[in-house]
Amino acid sequence: MDQNTQSPEALEKQKQFFERARKGVLQYLNDQGGKLNMSELHDYSMKKFLIQHQRFSIMMESFVGEGLVEFDSMTQDTMLTDAGRTFIQKVL
Repeated sequence: MDQNTQSPEALEKQKQFFERARKGVLQYLNDQGGKLNMSELHDYSMKKFLIQHQRFSIMMESFVGEGLVEFDSMTQDTMLTDAGRTFIQKVL
C-alpha cells in the first residue's frame, strides 16, 4: 500500500515513528561522544529502527538541513551540533 492510499491515521503513525527514530539516532550519536562515521549511524538506524538506505538518506538530509548535525563529506563523519543536543532533549 503506498502513501496515497493509506489512512491519515497510518500516515500519522509513520510520521511519529520516523520522529522517534530521528531522536533515537541522534541520541545514539550523542551517547557515542557526538561524532561517528555515517556508516556506523546507518548500521545503527537499520538494526534499531529498521530504517533502510533511502529513508536513512532522507533522515540524514533532514539532520543536516535543520542544523542538527554537521557532515564532513571527505571523512564521512557526522558530528552532533548544539541544536542536535537540544533536539534530543525534546519530548516527542
